[in-house]
Amino acid sequence: MTASPTAKQSLSSFTDSAGLTWRHWLYFALITLILLADGMEVTLISHTFPSLVKEWGVSVGGGITLVVTAGFITMGAGAMIAGRLADLAGRKTVLTSAAGLFSIATTLGATSQDFTGFAVWRLIACLGIGAVMPTGVTLLADLVPAKRRGAMVAAAYAGVGLGTTVGAALAGTLIPTGGWRSLLVTGGLAPVAIIIVLALVVPEPPAFYAVRGATERARQGLARLVPQADLANVDLTPPAKEENKDSIRVILTKRFARTTVLLWVFGFFSLGTQLLIAQYLPTLLQQPFPGLNTVQSSTIVGAYGFSSVLGGLLLGVILMKVSRYMTISIVLAMSVVMTLVIAFIPSPGFSSLLPLFTIAGFILPTGFGPTRNILAAAAYPTAVRGTGVGMTELGARLGSAAGGAAGGTLIGAGLGLSAIFLAILVPLAILLGALAGLRAEAKRTGSRAGTPEEEAGPVLAPPIVAR
Repeated sequence: MTASPTAKQSLSSFTDSAGLTWRHWLYFALITLILLADGMEVTLISHTFPSLVKEWGVSVGGGITLVVTAGFITMGAGAMIAGRLADLAGRKTVLTSAAGLFSIATTLGATSQDFTGFAVWRLIACLGIGAVMPTGVTLLADLVPAKRRGAMVAAAYAGVGLGTTVGAALAGTLIPTGGWRSLLVTGGLAPVAIIIVLALVVPEPPAFYAVRGATERARQGLARLVPQADLANVDLTPPAKEENKDSIRVILTKRFARTTVLLWVFGFFSLGTQLLIAQYLPTLLQQPFPGLNTVQSSTIVGAYGFSSVLGGLLLGVILMKVSRYMTISIVLAMSVVMTLVIAFIPSPGFSSLLPLFTIAGFILPTGFGPTRNILAAAAYPTAVRGTGVGMTELGARLGSAAGGAAGGTLIGAGLGLSAIFLAILVPLAILLGALAGLRAEAKRTGSRAGTPEEEAGPVLAPPIVAR
């Protein structure tokens, strides 16, 4: 590929025109596997709780709830810290360190002699778990062409849902024969090979080096991504005085402040609502009405989870052709319709709820799951992308803690399946409002409309000046 002899191509323009190579797909696969491990680690611990109640007499409403809530808050802290570090030290460096942290802490959790020790190891693991999502998304977003960014982030997020399924399968296999400690050891050690391969194979993105003035390293990284291309006319000059020493201040400047707040709100209500459904759906299905048994409710939850993986992959395909704002607004509007159908289904039983929640699995988790990362990865330039995605993930993790508390409170107050899904209309309305605000902010700041061809504007954005 040869650029014009009189005009240099921007890095973003060059990577978009070069398209995807087999190396991009390799990096995508490895990052997706790390996100799968992250999704597995989030839910793996929940399968140990019945055993801990029996072994140590821990109460569900006391110690278990405290660990779950504190864990989500710690994940939020891990996301915020990792996002900032990713902009300073590098995306891959922070990602592999975070994955190593949750792997080691989960494994050592199996050595706990009491619930206090178990809780300490779990909270350390949660720091790493929370850090993996934003750094993994940021690394992938910086490595792939901008016009494929939203699609590939959505597809990679499907790994999180698949990780939940893998965790459940491991628990069902290992706990009956080896106990909860064997589950933690296996779940903790399983990601080690992926972490090592990712550390050896996946590079830091060229854009990360370019914004720091490391032109030669950026050029080497670009040659590794597109080895047959002519790089002589690719402009790797960093923006004048790009402000990357205080990225938290940058995302709160006039240019980004509204976007940051709207993304935080979107993350809070999206993941909070997603986890409210995921945590309490078995309980809601086994209430006197509709009165399903354990096997029936587990079948419905499994179908819902499997559909969510397919929904994430389908979202990625659609985003290759359609604007992210239009796509997400349609998915959220479909979520409103699906929520109303579930709330008002007459005489719900297993035969009607199974196909209904299988269809809902395509829609609801797709609207609540990867959308915040798609929006956040496209909202910020390379120099502060890690911090921006990390702050969005902080809101999401705090929302998950709030969603868990809200769900328990509402069910405790006597609300059933229909009433809970009617209540979900409130966060859906907030999400649609936040999405409209984000689109308006993109127009106000002169950003492009979010089409696949112009997913995030130039990677090397105009100078950012902290005020």
